[in-house]
Amino acid sequence: MLSHERACGPPQAFMVGREFAHVHPADDGSMHLILPLELVSKGWGEPHPMAEAGYIPANAVMAYAPRDIAEIDILLGILRTSWDFACGHINLPSTIVIHE
Repeated sequence: MLSHERACGPPQAFMVGREFAHVHPADDGSMHLILPLELVSKGWGEPHPMAEAGYIPANAVMAYAPRDIAEIDILLGILRTSWDFACGHINLPSTIVIHE
């Protein structure tokens, strides 16, 4: 969740309130997060069931738990992209920077 001051992204950058992502317990390790729709269409995650039902934005996805150090780095980059989107740092698809 972002503070009011940081939550400058568009409404579709958040699941509920100012929540842009959450990690599931350690025995699962997967994550739900919001990504720009342009990245969702590229298969960066599976659609969140609540998004498919229309309860939260269509760009809410599930990312599977990382299996090794390399995948942790990739997932952290995806999370950073979600954070950038929620903070309003991503406005147009051409400005999307993938943090790897």
